[in-house]
Amino acid sequence: MQKSRRRSGLELNLLSVSAVLACGLAACGGQTPAASAPPPAESVTATTASAAPAPAPTVRADSEPIAPSASARAPAPSTPQPVAAESLPKGTLVLQMGDSFAAALGIELGKRLKAEGVRNALEYKTASYIPNWSYDGDIPQYLSKYHPDLVLITLGANETEIPKPEMRAGPIRHLVSELGGRPCVWVAPPLWKPDTGLLKVIRENIAPCRYLDSNALVHDLPRGHDKIHPSLEGREIWAKIVFDWLVAERVGTDKQPWALKPEPVAN
Repeated sequence: MQKSRRRSGLELNLLSVSAVLACGLAACGGQTPAASAPPPAESVTATTASAAPAPAPTVRADSEPIAPSASARAPAPSTPQPVAAESLPKGTLVLQMGDSFAAALGIELGKRLKAEGVRNALEYKTASYIPNWSYDGDIPQYLSKYHPDLVLITLGANETEIPKPEMRAGPIRHLVSELGGRPCVWVAPPLWKPDTGLLKVIRENIAPCRYLDSNALVHDLPRGHDKIHPSLEGREIWAKIVFDWLVAERVGTDKQPWALKPEPVAN
């Protein structure tokens, strides 16, 4: 496992002292929960990738109208309502991991999950790549450390311009296999420029994980000074979109409280 390092520059912007204090996480300071049981509180760990840094990239329920009677006009159909966030499984743990975009999403999403009684852990490595995460051995250690009920993966932002994105298919499938069948979601990074087809390759190779298409749900996301990563406002917008998606897509079972609906069949 790579060692955490002092944050500076972009990392400092992504994980400022005020953000860590705001998340109220007992382990934001780097404490490590016991490996024999799920950690008692959320944690955030930042590391740097071993590869040479690349330019840092960077809701339905309708009721039928009541039939009109001779003496009264039928009420109008009820307004569709979003799924209640109170339905989230309290006490479960969501592990978020990935590159610097995972960090940009993770703090704000962690706040929303915590407000609903869901624990959160964040592990990210700046300027990291899909093969790093697939083969460096960190994922099994994180699973043993946190025992997550749901895993969120945010990767790909550093690889959107690779000339042969199909070469990532194998590493993507291997990474997913490392999760051992846990409910999982690959959160696509909100792009600031076109990609060469990597997101399509990701979507086609992550089964049984779900794919959350950030680019179909978020438009004109406010960006930071680098014009790549979401600004503070952008992170809040993105986190709300992801949170609402998770609430709407979770079905849950006794054995898997974070079981999700099947991936929709493409037309």
